[in-house]
Amino acid sequence: MIKSVGIDLAGIGEHKVRCLDERAQLCDGFSFETTIAGLEKLEERIFSDGSNPIIIFEPTGLAWLPVAVYLKARHPDSRLVRVQAQKVVALRKYINRSSKSDKIDSLTLAKMPFIDPEKLEEIYFPSGKIYAIQRLARQRKHLENEISGRKKRIGSIVDGYFPGIRSAFSDPWSAHARAFLQSRLNPLAVVRTGEKALHTFLARTRKHCKVDAFVESHGVYLTCREVATLYKASSSVATVDDDFFSALQDEVSRELRLMEMEEAESATIAKRLEQLYLEVHPSDNLRTIPGVGDHTAPIFLATVGDPSRFRSQSSFANYCGIVPGASQSAGSEAKGLRMTKAGPAIMRWALFQAGGIGRAHDPQLACIYYREMVHNGKTHMQAMGAVMSHMSARILAVLREDKPYDLRDMDGRPVTREEARRIILSKYQVPEEIRRERRHRKTPGNYRVKKTLREMLVPRTYEAAEAPQPVVT
Repeated sequence: MIKSVGIDLAGIGEHKVRCLDERAQLCDGFSFETTIAGLEKLEERIFSDGSNPIIIFEPTGLAWLPVAVYLKARHPDSRLVRVQAQKVVALRKYINRSSKSDKIDSLTLAKMPFIDPEKLEEIYFPSGKIYAIQRLARQRKHLENEISGRKKRIGSIVDGYFPGIRSAFSDPWSAHARAFLQSRLNPLAVVRTGEKALHTFLARTRKHCKVDAFVESHGVYLTCREVATLYKASSSVATVDDDFFSALQDEVSRELRLMEMEEAESATIAKRLEQLYLEVHPSDNLRTIPGVGDHTAPIFLATVGDPSRFRSQSSFANYCGIVPGASQSAGSEAKGLRMTKAGPAIMRWALFQAGGIGRAHDPQLACIYYREMVHNGKTHMQAMGAVMSHMSARILAVLREDKPYDLRDMDGRPVTREEARRIILSKYQVPEEIRRERRHRKTPGNYRVKKTLREMLVPRTYEAAEAPQPVVT
């Protein structure tokens, strides 16, 4: 009878299958494709004798999803598992270090239930709306990263060739600042047309700006005149002229157009995400947690899915990968290790963002951060790890109970947001000198000790190096 089935999925082509019996011995092996005929073949070979084996996939792109959905629909009691790629690689090297093939990979997957059964977690199949929220949240995060990258690229170009112009605007990404970068990125031409023409142009493109229009445009013109004077003084080199700025304008304009397209798509995704989020979570209790907002709430909802699938808050923290690693031997145990980072990266990002805001509004989170920094000697990132762990517990509890979050002080007494803020400002502000001290991990004293130890070491000599060498003629 088949005990476990390892399926090595291929992006294109046939998938390899290896089946093991109760003694972990190979009892069947075959290939199939993601077609109706191929999936029927897989089903017949692994379930025909009444077996209900553990089926193990390695997450290869999205090739696992059609196979897993088909098997789960046909056999609801079947146990389908995805394992971490790092574990599979390590086990394959142990089994056969000198070779790698699809057959070896599928056999390695089939051995996982015999080697590490406690760590096998069944595949969670969320609803279609939850799955849509997951993918849209990732896509929006990707677009935001692209937008941030383009802003840095535009900023470095403009600051390098047109120094001071971005700081002349009250907001370097306002509508009129973008319009200037889109068509007026030539200080020589701006000075030739005059200050009045610049003021008229900026006034026409200005939207919802509270800064005095004339004062700002005058500052922009002065910057243009100063940069133009600088380049005129260097005109003998003949590098920076109207043709130079024409090419620069073309490059920056293209980057701005691409960035604005990405911003528009991000806004569209945000609207769709909000719609799906409220359909799945109409009470919107998640956003009653201080620090959880429009960006992070859909990520938390999609990551948790069904709260009952997590046995406890600690199991959820382990799933998110926000618990420290362990290293213990005999009577010694390492402290302050890095997070395991075993779960979705976007979840850790969202927890970090929510925790950073939450500790400024929730006295209990502020106390945790203060205690870790001031009393336990942790760095900012280590203290934030503790905050993230407590934030994940709040998220799971709110989704599990579907109740609004109660803001409380350290004695458990309900407080308003204003009272909470006053408590934090009066009791849990980390002194700046402690922050500076925690930023410096490598102290000069430690460096001197290490240098002294290196100087005390006697360099090794090798017999072969001191032996007489043959003379080459």
